[in-house]
Amino acid sequence: RRHGFSPASRVLQFASFSFDASVAEIFGALLAGSTLVLAPRERLMPGAPLRDLLRDESISAVTLTPSVLAQLNPEDFPSLSTLISAGEACPPELVSRWGSRVRLLNAYGPTEVTVCASISEPLLPGQTPSIGTPWDNVRLFILDASLRPLPVGVPGQLCIDSVGLARGYLHRADLTAERFVPNPFSNTLGARLYLTGDKARWLADGTLEFLGRLDSQVKLRGFRIELGEVEAALLLHPSVSQAVASIRTETSGDKRLVAYVVGEDIDVSVLRDFLKLRLPEHMVPSAIAQLDAL
Repeated sequence: RRHGFSPASRVLQFASFSFDASVAEIFGALLAGSTLVLAPRERLMPGAPLRDLLRDESISAVTLTPSVLAQLNPEDFPSLSTLISAGEACPPELVSRWGSRVRLLNAYGPTEVTVCASISEPLLPGQTPSIGTPWDNVRLFILDASLRPLPVGVPGQLCIDSVGLARGYLHRADLTAERFVPNPFSNTLGARLYLTGDKARWLADGTLEFLGRLDSQVKLRGFRIELGEVEAALLLHPSVSQAVASIRTETSGDKRLVAYVVGEDIDVSVLRDFLKLRLPEHMVPSAIAQLDAL
């Protein structure tokens, strides 16, 4: 229902069979009576092979990561009507390029909750690429370090209550106990809550915004810096399609906050001024390097 597949849909099975996302592709298509299109691995390679496959097979629906989508052009696929972005954070640039041409959905879900936990409504250019609202039989919480709910707009840890929770990590009872905790919001005996380690916040419209990882926090000259916040600010600039922030240690031992960006017509000085309007001074990278790819 959320994907909008129908008997008229031609859905590409893109994910490897060893990746849990393949479950959504296979059964999402077959349960809707859609045509499930299978292809050998060499035809699924990002770039020209995948482009030709999508066109030759008149694919109408596909789930791809933003990094794969960066190598494709929307105008090349007249048959494509539904595009699901998943597996990575969806940058605003992707929404700008694809949102006006196809029904673009942004999905989120770690393997530990079985494929997917939430999905957006169709995104349009200019919209914040939220991860939407929970699937059926899933509850999402934004909690503080004491597992208390946080109000709208306040970042916290995204935690999941779902019928699809994994049993745990194989031969890792310690990690299972750390991540799968007793659910304080359930009266069911033995109910568990999965702590994702992802940072998110509720938006005013009732959807969720993904903000990166909680464990990307670094400390530089006494200041705590969330690398994910720096990256999110970089990705807000229309010329930046991908971004990574990192702490670099010079030969002298001095540490600097640096950023690496991918995009077109990037003016580093303009980008730095853009960041200064959105970040405190200590979170503006001292060096920004433009790369052809990450």
